[in-house]
Amino acid sequence: MLRAIIVDDEELSVKRLKKILSDNGVIDIREVFQNPLEAYEYVKVNKIDLVFLDISMPEINGMKLSSLLRDRNGELDIVFVTGFDEYAVQAFDMSALDYLMKPVSVERISKMLDKIRAKHRIETTSPSLAVQLFNGLKIYWKGHEKQSIKLRSPKTEELFAYLIYKGTVSREEIVDTLWRELEHEKALKNLNSTLYYIRKAIGTSEVGECIQAGRNEIRIDKSIVYCDLYEFEQVTKQFRLQPDKSADLLERVEALYTGPFLNGKAYEWASEKSRRLEQEYISLLEVAARSHLKQNQLHKSLHYFREIVKVDGLREDIYHEIILLYIKLGRKNDAFRQYRLLEETLQHELGTRPDPHIQSIMMSLSK
Repeated sequence: MLRAIIVDDEELSVKRLKKILSDNGVIDIREVFQNPLEAYEYVKVNKIDLVFLDISMPEINGMKLSSLLRDRNGELDIVFVTGFDEYAVQAFDMSALDYLMKPVSVERISKMLDKIRAKHRIETTSPSLAVQLFNGLKIYWKGHEKQSIKLRSPKTEELFAYLIYKGTVSREEIVDTLWRELEHEKALKNLNSTLYYIRKAIGTSEVGECIQAGRNEIRIDKSIVYCDLYEFEQVTKQFRLQPDKSADLLERVEALYTGPFLNGKAYEWASEKSRRLEQEYISLLEVAARSHLKQNQLHKSLHYFREIVKVDGLREDIYHEIILLYIKLGRKNDAFRQYRLLEETLQHELGTRPDPHIQSIMMSLSK
């Protein structure tokens, strides 16, 4: 894979570009920089193949930085990313590999990746299997475009989701969980036939062998299949072990947690896992929010507190934090709006009113 960095002083633009580029199989984003000078120093001591470079930046604009980078490495590819199309001709005059307009789109990124594959003679690999378990169940081939895979029946979907979730599981546990109402022999037959239909839908290629069925247990070969749950659990573990890199890791966690685990699927076995994942996600958001608060990074702290109440709308303590942050930031109207939302939520869900302390603060603010 090509080693790449992103240099852009707009946080939302960086986040969007990283999300679209994730799992592309061609580019590995090594670092992200909002300060162009820091990016230049990084490239001086690290081998990089590709730079995604914003043009309009303070101190050193993208055009100047690209010249400095090329002086260090003449083979470095530059992709300019900007919100102003007036720079297009100038960008190509500087022999840029490509030029992306903000906000970048999936379709435009796909065309850029084709250019990169052609220049570097990167062969397109066979599609690999991907499974999304957050916010529902989606199964698709990962190629130039996502190609959905449809399974035969709801039970077939449930078995597949259960196998992906468990990783390795005994046949006895499967039938006790999914066919507990049937006699043992019939349940085992149902398991075998349902497994057959899953394999038929996926195919008999190497990827189709991601499901390895033995006499006593069935295992998923995680080296062949991508799953958002696997990545979520890996990234959250890294977050705990590497707090110094928590910002980048948390961005990935946010991108992965698109909704509750197997949302919309009434699988009894999934409910406890869903609760645990939600609590893990909220816990990470709260760690980030309070860390930014200690560093007086109020806007970042506000972002993470707001993400928490999107997931758990009954966290009155978090509503209090949001209201106090709005007050500190001088956003009085937003503070009142958030307080009214808290009042409505508590009344509707619990039949209660906000804590007297926050009521007192809001009364003082209204005077």
